[in-house]
Amino acid sequence: MEREVLKINPHARKVLHVLSLIGTFMMVFGFLYLVQKYTIGLLFRLNKVTLYGFPIHMIIYTCTSLIFMKKFIKLSSPYKDDD
Repeated sequence: MEREVLKINPHARKVLHVLSLIGTFMMVFGFLYLVQKYTIGLLFRLNKVTLYGFPIHMIIYTCTSLIFMKKFIKLSSPYKDDD
């Protein structure tokens, strides 16, 4: 299968690379967000705190997920150009 990946049109390969990165990002981000929501949020009741009717936990979980991903996770794709 690796040989097939190497023979793809360069434009299609770039599109597949971007789609792969986006999908990986969404899966990792969603997993981290849900882990925080159902552990920290339920333990400390952050899911019920609101600021002017807006749930504050969305901002907290989004920021911490992005910081964690930036520091500890390297996203990659099998379609990345080696140039």
